[in-house]
Amino acid sequence: MPEPVLRGDPPVPAASLDEGTAEGAAERSELAERADLAELEELDEQLISQLLRRTRCARAYQLNRRAANLPASSLCQENAMLSQYTSRLGRPGAEIALLILALSHPPGAGRQGREADRQ
Repeated sequence: MPEPVLRGDPPVPAASLDEGTAEGAAERSELAERADLAELEELDEQLISQLLRRTRCARAYQLNRRAANLPASSLCQENAMLSQYTSRLGRPGAEIALLILALSHPPGAGRQGREADRQ
């Protein structure tokens, strides 16, 4: 399956991947790898932080809806989110969105509880 095209990502010029001479190439490669790894680790930390933030916001939103005698979840909003992730990231985006929605529901809120909220 081809990798999904991430909209908004600029193409990486091929020349930028092959720059340099043979002398010192191993050292530059190691430094670049460490920098890439550090950037990936930082991005992972940011993603986790943002997922936790989104989870807190979603749970507060659900509590406010319940306090207003509304279903905790808005199926329309969840479907819009699923559609957004799918359109931007393809099928893997749909899977990510479903996992994010699962994180957003309070612990112990099983599938039956969420379905009852939507009715």
